[in-house]
Amino acid sequence: MKTKLLLAILLCLALGLGAQITVPAPSQNFISVSVTGFVANPGSYQLTPLNRISDALTLARSLPREPVAAEFLTPQLAQEAAQDSLFANFQGLRSIKLIRGRETTICDLLKYQRTGDLAQNPLLRDGDVIVVPAVHNSVTLSGEVYLPGEYEFVEGDNLGDLLALAQGFTLGADRANVQIYRYKENLVDFDILRHDLRSVDPAAIPLRAHDRVTVVRDAEFRRAWKITVEGSVKAPGEYLLGAGTTLYDVLLLCGGPTERGNLSSAIFANQLGTLEPDPEFERLKTLSMADMTVLEYHFMRNRLRQFPGKYSVDVARTWSSQGAEDNPILRDGDYLFVPETLEMVEVSGQVVKPGLIPWAEGKDWQYYIAAAGGLTNNSRWKGIRLISGSTGNWVRPSKKVAVNPGDTVFVAQKTDRDFWTDLKDVLTITSQVVTIFLGVRAISAN
Repeated sequence: MKTKLLLAILLCLALGLGAQITVPAPSQNFISVSVTGFVANPGSYQLTPLNRISDALTLARSLPREPVAAEFLTPQLAQEAAQDSLFANFQGLRSIKLIRGRETTICDLLKYQRTGDLAQNPLLRDGDVIVVPAVHNSVTLSGEVYLPGEYEFVEGDNLGDLLALAQGFTLGADRANVQIYRYKENLVDFDILRHDLRSVDPAAIPLRAHDRVTVVRDAEFRRAWKITVEGSVKAPGEYLLGAGTTLYDVLLLCGGPTERGNLSSAIFANQLGTLEPDPEFERLKTLSMADMTVLEYHFMRNRLRQFPGKYSVDVARTWSSQGAEDNPILRDGDYLFVPETLEMVEVSGQVVKPGLIPWAEGKDWQYYIAAAGGLTNNSRWKGIRLISGSTGNWVRPSKKVAVNPGDTVFVAQKTDRDFWTDLKDVLTITSQVVTIFLGVRAISAN
């Protein structure tokens, strides 16, 4: 019994000692690598045999860091960002020298970063020297590529190498029209070389220092020409346009007007045209009425009344004729708005009860003024105008002018005049006329 107890105690002691035994970690092997050249902090750095050139340059703060939003830039960060930008823009990352004993290897670190070519970012050894030069020659790539910009030129580069660094063409690139502007020896004049890369391998086109490569956009690639349809139609929204899509085609696609839709007052316009500035309209906006001619004033007033970019198309006729009349081919940026039918005529201005009056077919403007309570004593009989709800035009009312739903009958007020002010103006003009008459008479007498 004592023997078993003693063995149990010894076993517990052995297990306790074994739990405390740890295996010592092997000592870490460090290597010394020197980084020099066009870097922010040249010097010697301690790394491991698992580190590569990119790790050494990161320690030397020569590689560009992640961009920082402008609102988060402190003065210190702004200074550091400017410093990083300097080295990021002018470092020759495509011609880094790795000196290992008597051997020198040229490494293209940018190619590793963009294409993943690990051979351009080798593992380091103790005693390695990394030399980062400045950029001496460059080529420029612009247009429809994913990473356009100015790239360091390395002797032997071809167009395929440059496109690989730029991550290739965008979806809308016109590969049939790639242009290379090649400078002559004076670096002023240049030749234009055009290439169709649909049938030519870009790797077969050599580049030279200072070349400028432009990739234009194919405007017909997946073009998103569209028309926006809003208002009282059965299916409002955006509709893509083909080469021959007409207004009636889109009216069919959107299901036509609803029961309350009023095609007679529909607005059919092109919104892209309104984005282009009108120099004459902008000029007139800066003038006062006194500085405008009569024609300029009327032009300005009409431009303000009418919907910009509106087509002269009767949408109701397009629908009723099933596209046989007033059925133009649509353009990109077209806009169609179908208002609800408002069987009302607005009477505003100097009437007793201005407001909306139910539209009555065949009734003229006098009917609506009477329905609004008649004219006030401050109204101008010759100042009555009928404003068209569909065109915005102002016309003199008459029995021949029909009043349609959505129109406005406007009655202007009398202009207040002061007797003494009018008398003063008359006397001033009279005295000027008399003075001119006497002057002419004196000259004639001599």
